[in-house]
Amino acid sequence: MLTDLGPQETASEVDYDVTEASAPSHPNNQMLLAYWKSNMDAAGLVWRRDINPAKLKPVLGGFFIVEPVDDGRDLLYRLVGSQNERRLGMRFMGRRFTECYSADMAAEQIAFHNRVFATNIPAFLSGRLLGIDLEYVKFEASYLPVRSDDGGFQMLGGLYDMAETA
Repeated sequence: MLTDLGPQETASEVDYDVTEASAPSHPNNQMLLAYWKSNMDAAGLVWRRDINPAKLKPVLGGFFIVEPVDDGRDLLYRLVGSQNERRLGMRFMGRRFTECYSADMAAEQIAFHNRVFATNIPAFLSGRLLGIDLEYVKFEASYLPVRSDDGGFQMLGGLYDMAETA
């Protein structure tokens, strides 16, 4: 069970060392990418309304959904899987990137997400992630752009520990 962390908890201690990967290697990210592609329409778009969380049950612990706020100057976590919140030692759901990360990391992540939104091409990061009171863990993350009913953007993704492949 996730410890109830108060709003004073910040992830200024969350840090990473990351590189962009051309394709996912973690089975959960491979599953997310295949599911995302299976929902693509003729125009090459995936709509949020077509994503059925019940079909993603095996990967929900590391799943996340974010969306731009303030005209893309920040991002908001709409949903964050319990494994990620537990692993990183804080609540992310309902919080902005600028609340969760150092200024540099937030800026990097916002720019990265905005690039994925602009290109509509999935992206993948791999590297080492440090959570509050945690040593670095090797991780892989996927970023899959989707459109909301109003034409806005959301990002579906997964963040998984490479030591946990099931």
